Amino acid sequence: MQNIGLFFGSFNPIHIGHTALANYILEYSDLSEIWFIVTPQNPFKQDVELIDEALRLEMTRLAIADEPRFKVSDVEFKLPKPSYTINTLETLKLQYPSNNFILIMGSDNYMQINEWKDAKKIIENYEFIVYPRPGYPISEHNLPPKAKIIEAPLLDISSTMIRNGLAAGKKLSYFLATGVFEFIWENCNLNSLG
Repeated sequence: MQNIGLFFGSFNPIHIGHTALANYILEYSDLSEIWFIVTPQNPFKQDVELIDEALRLEMTRLAIADEPRFKVSDVEFKLPKPSYTINTLETLKLQYPSNNFILIMGSDNYMQINEWKDAKKIIENYEFIVYPRPGYPISEHNLPPKAKIIEAPLLDISSTMIRNGLAAGKKLSYFLATGVFEFIWENCNLNSLG
């Protein structure tokens, strides 16, 4: 049975903070792979303007292309919107019964998990890797037995900052993986990003 880390996100757009974090977690855990689950619509961010989901999926593919242990998944594209983690987990378990799925999440998201749909079921049935986020300290005492903290470096980069900068005409290419900046420049309406 393979341990597969599930890294959920809008990836609006995916940036080096996401990929560097996933790289660190992959190297300092017992995960065989990390799957980037591109979320079409997060129920907690329904008022956020999103880049088209097909474009976000392609950006994610470009960003992780050089690491064979990274995969991108559009599983949530086929599920009802908004996307609920429990629905995604149950779908993946049916499709890949021999995999052990482990959720990767920031301490900020973990502190809100009780607000999630079927939170108790998720906590009881799945493992977690929780990484620190600025302003959201967490310790082993805050976590259930199936969760562990990984002391990944704090990279305070946000997709919002990148979108706003691109909309203002800033060439923030070093915040994005090779090919992603060019893809955004060629395929997205930059004025609508900010």
